Amino acid sequence: METCVAVHAEECNGDAEKMVRRFTKKVKREGIIEEQRDRRYFSKPSVKATEKKREKKRLIRKVNRRREELFTPRDRVKRRSR
Repeated sequence: METCVAVHAEECNGDAEKMVRRFTKKVKREGIIEEQRDRRYFSKPSVKATEKKREKKRLIRKVNRRREELFTPRDRVKRRSR
């Protein structure tokens, strides 16, 4: 994976701080930092597969929990009349 992330001075009107912030956002969006952290140390393929399965199960649980919240009727709270 080879990408080129660039920020030009025209985008930020020459403001160095804005250029740094915009560059950081672009790098995060591309996933470069995340990939660098993953590649920092070697991890066995079996460990990677296990982590991937765990992440998939967590995501499924999260989606199912949200779905349940949407489709189960909530008991209406009775309000006092004034």
